[in-house]
Amino acid sequence: MMKKNSKNNRFFWIFVIAFLVVILIPFLYKDKTLYQGFKFYIKKPPVSILSYEDVVRLTKPISISNPIYLKLQKQLSTPYIVNKSFFALPSNSFRHNYLRIAHWNIERGFNISLIKTIFSDRNTFFYNYKKNVPDEKGFANELNTLGNSDIICLNEADIGMPRTNYKNTVSEIASAIKYNYAFATEFIELNPIIFNTGIDKKRFLGLHGNAVLSRYPIKSAKVLKLPECYKWYEEEMQKKSPLEDARRLGAQNVFSEEIAHSEIRRGGRNALIVDIELPTKEIITVVSTHLEDKCFPDKRFKQFQYLLSNLKFIRSPVIIAGDFNTTTTDSAPVSLKKEFVKRIRDPHYLARQAILAVIPIGLPGVVNLTSFGLSKLIQYKDPAAPSIPIILPNQERKFFNYLKDFRFTDGEKFDISGDKNSNGKQGLLASSNERDVKGFESTFKFTEPRAIAYFKLDWFFIKPKGNRFKPYNGQTLQLINNAYPGRISDHEPIIVDLNL
Repeated sequence: MMKKNSKNNRFFWIFVIAFLVVILIPFLYKDKTLYQGFKFYIKKPPVSILSYEDVVRLTKPISISNPIYLKLQKQLSTPYIVNKSFFALPSNSFRHNYLRIAHWNIERGFNISLIKTIFSDRNTFFYNYKKNVPDEKGFANELNTLGNSDIICLNEADIGMPRTNYKNTVSEIASAIKYNYAFATEFIELNPIIFNTGIDKKRFLGLHGNAVLSRYPIKSAKVLKLPECYKWYEEEMQKKSPLEDARRLGAQNVFSEEIAHSEIRRGGRNALIVDIELPTKEIITVVSTHLEDKCFPDKRFKQFQYLLSNLKFIRSPVIIAGDFNTTTTDSAPVSLKKEFVKRIRDPHYLARQAILAVIPIGLPGVVNLTSFGLSKLIQYKDPAAPSIPIILPNQERKFFNYLKDFRFTDGEKFDISGDKNSNGKQGLLASSNERDVKGFESTFKFTEPRAIAYFKLDWFFIKPKGNRFKPYNGQTLQLINNAYPGRISDHEPIIVDLNL
């Protein structure tokens, strides 16, 4: 009997010692990543603090003093962090002699199963869809390129939405490739409740936002709310105007695009700012952001200014990735008042009218139409194109001028170099974003693009550290996105490499 008790005691103490070792190892290595991960493993926090009843209350007008409003603000300002790789000590080496960053606006994650396969089992994706691409070798190269990403930034990621089968789209990808991740809620989506589309109340969360996935430990994350350019709840609840009906009909007939009648939601655009520890113990800051599309360029510019002003004190390398909606216009519902204001506030339009007033009748309309058409043809794929006042104004140009002139407090600046990238083109930002024969390789296009519906919306902006972390090999991966019939997303994935 004594021997049995002695054996049981031995096993007990072995268990106790093993448990203490797991807890103490991070401190011995002066690294709390494992400990934080262990705590997360013991008690996993909820991705949302809002109950279904809370979300239902958000469908009605609320005051800022209402407790549910305060709860909403907490959800919108709190990042959700998952460090899953806590069972192994951080690697002391990189996979390559570069750091590869990917960005993808995944359009809610409608095709999340395909996206998971691309990152976790690209051979299967290749053999299933190679028949749909004209260049099999190029297709395979793109899959290998994207699959070797060390850090992945995502826009438009759903969590707990019926349209994406209530999946946590970020967790699905991260789990498939065993990456850590951080998520920031941009919006609480209310359409399914307001329009009574049939909801599983136990699984509904209504979350939609930005994310960063990382092969390396996430040390910290914070959410930066950007200046409000569009009141989503108030504006989307209003009835559409006759002009809006015409816009929807035109989009469907010309570009075969169905424009949603409303996106009723609570929240606003933000930036998810994540600090990641590399194998060398260096910290890099990765920013996943999405600027507003339902406002004019001057308002988006203010969002960009605000973002950079909150990053200027960072001394580590900075990678900004996201959908900046550099379309030279907006996609908000139209009205007669809005169209009038748009013209009155545009000095180029007013100056052009003054000049045309002395031109014979009939010509002003032709000149206006020609000017508009030429400027859009130039700017859709190159929103960084020079602005020619009155004749070919480009309202996005000051966005890029500001980027060029911006300086961090440590004296560093963004790398806007125009060295030839992988496709041999050069020019402004060619090192970090793939250029085309004219302008940039588009990252967004309508289903039926015709001549002018190609856009460069998604960008990388990189702040190196001295001669390290400089960008090169910027690519837009169109074959991957278009291999699947109907496309995986309305945006193409993009990548950039940073030298080590």
